[in-house]
Amino acid sequence: SFHNFTAVMITITILTLCFIAALSCKIKKVKAPVIKGLTWYLHLVFGGFALLCLLLMLNNYGFKGTQTERVFFTLYAGTGMLVYGLSKPGNDARYAYLLCFFGFPFVLLLGLLLPPLRTIALVATITLLSDSDFHRYAIDDDYALQTKTTGILSAYPVYSLVEDKYLFFEKLTPEIVMPRAPMRSLKMDKRGDSLRLQVNRGDTVVALHG
Repeated sequence: SFHNFTAVMITITILTLCFIAALSCKIKKVKAPVIKGLTWYLHLVFGGFALLCLLLMLNNYGFKGTQTERVFFTLYAGTGMLVYGLSKPGNDARYAYLLCFFGFPFVLLLGLLLPPLRTIALVATITLLSDSDFHRYAIDDDYALQTKTTGILSAYPVYSLVEDKYLFFEKLTPEIVMPRAPMRSLKMDKRGDSLRLQVNRGDTVVALHG
């Protein structure tokens, strides 16, 4: 669908625009200290959000929304490219840090061109740039079943239980069922503190409070 196509393209679109803008600034040797300062500030803000997202993900939590974390990571990388494009060449640690964002696409391209590294580079490119396809099926006001499919990296979706938490956050319990096949049928029946799931022909009971 058009919605899924838009979701899949968001990371590539943002990073491509930021990379082109940074490359243009480098070629034209743009000097805009005010814009550079503002962009650097935004980069630090998005970096803080990216770090928070990482810490939440390590504990099976996240911001509400299926693509929120990826948007923060993408904007963090994209603003890093822009700050590099607006910065003067230097030998300090800050310039080397910014160079990592701008030079990473070239590293991936080099890996794709070298046969020994082609497979690794291809998997890394798909993992980093291709957004997953999410679908959520509401159970009630607090719970939902989520399916996540990651292109060619996964032949079947990952099924997770999503629980509404603390205003802006949610808790994800991954792999509550493992049918190892695309979903063909789904039935959900919540009774008290348990949820009965029938995915394809499998029947699973999940505790909602554990």
